[in-house]
Amino acid sequence: MTLLVDAGNTGLKWARLVDGRLTGLDSATHRGVEPEAWQPRLAALAQAPRRVIVANVAGHAFEARFRDWAERQWQVTPEFPAATAARLGLRNAYVRPGALGIDRWLAMLAAWREAGVPLLVASAGTAFTVDLVDGDGLHRGGCIVPGERLMREALHAQTSGVAAAALLDLAAVEGTFGINTAGAVQQGARLALASLVDRAARVLEAASGRAPRIFVAGGAAPEIAPLVSRAVEVAPHLVLAGLALIAAERPA
Repeated sequence: MTLLVDAGNTGLKWARLVDGRLTGLDSATHRGVEPEAWQPRLAALAQAPRRVIVANVAGHAFEARFRDWAERQWQVTPEFPAATAARLGLRNAYVRPGALGIDRWLAMLAAWREAGVPLLVASAGTAFTVDLVDGDGLHRGGCIVPGERLMREALHAQTSGVAAAALLDLAAVEGTFGINTAGAVQQGARLALASLVDRAARVLEAASGRAPRIFVAGGAAPEIAPLVSRAVEVAPHLVLAGLALIAAERPA
């Protein structure tokens, strides 16, 4: 059994890869909590993995801790893949390919394998990323901005009146817009992110001559996707699906 782990800035997602299928999907928060809060859940897997592949954007310290723990727990050394210049028909736009976040690269790989047409991948996590791929499988670059929570926290930290008013009530929304300060801050952040997706889609459509497929991943996808003006596909496990493609290149 192969264990696939998506280690984001805030949370972990994992799944078992069995006969080419993702099963046992689960998640936990790792940022700001002790490892004992999530390690027992992985340790409780019914079958010990023979291979562990991790998409890590949580930093070098997390990688070292996870490697040490997995070697003690399962006697398996995890693999930590990096983005490459090209893979599975997808070409990386970065001059230094390995500098592209592995989560973005894997999500694009999975979306490209699914679509094979111009596409856009947005990931709504701690950071919000957008990447464009044309019909020839060429990555056309992307954007990284703060996610909704970081936007709200930055606004609260740098204001007095907005922060005080936003903390008085739960967010209230009528239609698309907020009807109290907390709702206005929330919807302002969400609409800004959705508008970035719309703008990127227009640029890619102009360049490729056809409307792209839009995939929205990440924990905040259900909140952002409905505000995009175009049809979107919510695909919360694109990174794990990309890891599955890498695993299939060299079966355990």
